[in-house]
Amino acid sequence: MNYIIKIFSPPDFDTIAWVLRYAPNSLTPFTTLQGTEHVWVWDFISGEFLIDGAPLLGYTIEISAE
Repeated sequence: MNYIIKIFSPPDFDTIAWVLRYAPNSLTPFTTLQGTEHVWVWDFISGEFLIDGAPLLGYTIEISAE
């Protein structure tokens, strides 16, 4: 099953900064559908969602099944 991840910008969290597709069985699990392209990684050791190797902080994330 694939998922759609919406990442909302602070401070109002009304603006969608990125929309991603998460396909866990894919060689590239995260694909940017909307917004600037980045390298997205879920770090299972730290439990952080990374954007270009840095923790994604201050954003709200909404996940839904595709």
